[in-house]
Amino acid sequence: MRVICQKSLPLSPWDSAVTARLPGIQPLKTDSFFLQDDAFDGQMGYRDELILQNRDKVFQLNEEAKDAVKELLNLVLVKLNGNRNYYVKDSKVTRPDGEKISLDSDNPLVIAGRLVQEDLLILQWDSEIKEHILSGGILCFPALWTLGEKMGKPMSRIHKPVQHYTDKISNLVQRMFNNLKVETPLWRANWYLYDNPELFSPQKEELSQTTRKSFFEGDFWVRVEKQTLFRLPKSNAIVFGIHTFVVGRSELTKAQIDSLKAVKS
Repeated sequence: MRVICQKSLPLSPWDSAVTARLPGIQPLKTDSFFLQDDAFDGQMGYRDELILQNRDKVFQLNEEAKDAVKELLNLVLVKLNGNRNYYVKDSKVTRPDGEKISLDSDNPLVIAGRLVQEDLLILQWDSEIKEHILSGGILCFPALWTLGEKMGKPMSRIHKPVQHYTDKISNLVQRMFNNLKVETPLWRANWYLYDNPELFSPQKEELSQTTRKSFFEGDFWVRVEKQTLFRLPKSNAIVFGIHTFVVGRSELTKAQIDSLKAVKS
């Protein structure tokens, strides 16, 4: 088990009237697509390792998404060019942790996933079923799901195991996707309680999600995903980004613990 945690939790989605309910969507500032926090070095090193040793589990891409991932990498580079913690020159990017990433060394989606902390999923419109399907992803930090089981499936099927993801919510999400504009990116947040801090937590659908725990008085970790949604202008694909925070009980504020107790009581 790898222990890579942030020193504090900047989001408490269970304690906000907006983020506590589904789908909990809010506008996203265009300079907030990709975050860098105090777990950057640890998370990025782990991402590199997972991509090298578990590539089939963390990266998949359908043929129809190839143009979209090239466009996404270009967007990532534009954003990083304005970030003084990165050094972009010619065909290489030096990350804040000093690791040099060659821009022509791998698939564009893999390269993007080695440059930023976010997991990146590609969603594209399927005119036959009239829903967006998952057509590609770099998913190093899954929260009890697997990329392989979700690839090529529509959003309604992807969320089938989620108890509170009703038909009403599904229809609302699809309308939101249909109306998502390039200039109006969005974000939401998920949260879970775990009995360990492992970031790489794939799990098949048929297994009960027993790792997710109710509030208890012993050691536990809060896992929060800040999820971003933005549309790529040329390919029209939607990018779903996931920035993962994992914080142990001892690093939570008293207000965060008290509000967790209130939710779980």
